[in-house]
Amino acid sequence: MRALITFGGTREYIDAARFITNLSTGRTGRIIAERFASRGCETVCLCARGAERPAGKNITLNEFTGFADLDRELRRLLKARAFDAVVHLAAVSDYSPAWIEAGGKKFKPGRAAKLGSEAPVLKLVLKRNFKIIDRIKNYAAAGKNSLPLLIGFKLTSGATPGRVLKKVRALASADLVVHNDLAEMKRKHVFHLYRQGSKLADCGGPEELADLLYAAIAENKTEAICS
Repeated sequence: MRALITFGGTREYIDAARFITNLSTGRTGRIIAERFASRGCETVCLCARGAERPAGKNITLNEFTGFADLDRELRRLLKARAFDAVVHLAAVSDYSPAWIEAGGKKFKPGRAAKLGSEAPVLKLVLKRNFKIIDRIKNYAAAGKNSLPLLIGFKLTSGATPGRVLKKVRALASADLVVHNDLAEMKRKHVFHLYRQGSKLADCGGPEELADLLYAAIAENKTEAICS
């Protein structure tokens, strides 16, 4: 069995010294990768710069920095090899810098130079990014590979049950969706697994989640072979 796991947070650079990122540490992805690999799964990791790194046999590490970098690496890996599953855990920025205004002048974002701090106000305009998860199966198909089981993740903050269902069901391209909520995580890092908008299970931590996902991937692979 072969799985591709993305994890960690993107960095969207404003200039050479500043970037927009998120709270993701990559810990859950690291644990899932190590649990998969320990059971003999060939585990290919696409992890963010600065994220926790898994260790052990059966693990291959690749790195990304920003949104465009992650998208490019996913396309490359899915074109080159067939995977039984893609666990898309990376915390991907919904927006990237489009341009910056400082001191009445506009600047292009990027890592070429550092903006000065003389201007009393710095304006940052962001552009919306497309949803990478909606393109993953197309990337695999473009490489003439069988479509992987796609597992997506959705993080909310203090969401009502109705809001959670709406967010989970919006990830229509994913075969399975893992949800967690920041408010809930203050007490315990729990996860909730959904299929087609219906809850399948609750997990008490990343280790339990990893075992549940591994079983789902193995079952899907067996069904594909038998069909």
